[in-house]
Amino acid sequence: MTLFTRGPAHGRAVDLPPPIVEPLTLSGSRDTHHSPPPRDQLDQEEIDAAGALGRTVVDTIATVVAGRREVAELAAACLLSRGHLLVEDIPGVGKTLLAQVVAASVGGTFRRIQGTVDLLPGDVTGTLVPDAEGLHLRFRPGPIFANVVVFDELNRTNPRTQAALFEAAEERTVTVDGRSHALPDPFLLVATQNPIDMAGTFRLGEGAADRFAAVVSPGRPDLDDEVAVIAGRRGRRLLPDVRPVADLDTLVRAQAAVDRVTLPDSVARWVVELLDATRQHPRVRLGASTRGGLALVQLARALAAMRGRPFVVPDDVVAVAVPALAHRVLLADGDGSTTQGREVVAECVRQVRPPSI
Repeated sequence: MTLFTRGPAHGRAVDLPPPIVEPLTLSGSRDTHHSPPPRDQLDQEEIDAAGALGRTVVDTIATVVAGRREVAELAAACLLSRGHLLVEDIPGVGKTLLAQVVAASVGGTFRRIQGTVDLLPGDVTGTLVPDAEGLHLRFRPGPIFANVVVFDELNRTNPRTQAALFEAAEERTVTVDGRSHALPDPFLLVATQNPIDMAGTFRLGEGAADRFAAVVSPGRPDLDDEVAVIAGRRGRRLLPDVRPVADLDTLVRAQAAVDRVTLPDSVARWVVELLDATRQHPRVRLGASTRGGLALVQLARALAAMRGRPFVVPDDVVAVAVPALAHRVLLADGDGSTTQGREVVAECVRQVRPPSI
């Protein structure tokens, strides 16, 4: 099986070195604080396998990328829940490296697209080109046709190209000349962007930002982590050594197991109350959407699996609420930054009382 294939020259796609697939091994610890309810629909072995995959991805990221472990956990949760991830921070803190390690952790095809102002929609999704005889047009797939796509500096791309990207990522298909072309399954988009006040950037629209399951900001590493980077024990030089933790079939099975993690009715109601709290907040012009609630629940399901449980508890929701909802909250007097949204969501989480499970 070819794990990494070279993409077309257009769209500024580049490749990672081809890694070697190794068998998935169980690692990490399971959450034993809660006793799972009886259930027939989901075998505990499936949860163990999904959780092990997620924990191994976390360990792989932590081996290469210096910084907070919760950032790696969120990236793994996006992978298990089929959610797209946006990494937002200032230059030089490892945004692209984090995205590339997530991509390298999965066996399958990989593409990297560099965002520029002159990048066209067809450079991303693909175009019609003449055949060898010049009599017919055939579809030439763009670099989005891969299992994992890293889109670097997304907000340096013009809004038209952003729209084409998000439509394809949302529908998992590209439509050209009335014909639909399905993206590979599984498909994960990991994008990076600089803060919106930096020169040469285009602000993502509300609908575009809503397409991401979560937004994470790695931040600057602490003193010890930065020493590890400077000394060469962390960082880009280790990227060629990253190997997939599982093949695509294993990943698809893990994603299916996460889909079946139980969401108790009391937790579902609490999630809706959190969404409503963001909408009723006095500083908010537009609160979190229902799509945001669905993404929050899926991330919580993935985290529950990584903690060894076949059901979601409030702690799972709390852990992912801010990264899942902050970018969906628009403040009446805000500048559109995710930072202000984080403050509002964190306040709502503190104020809305969780159920007892």
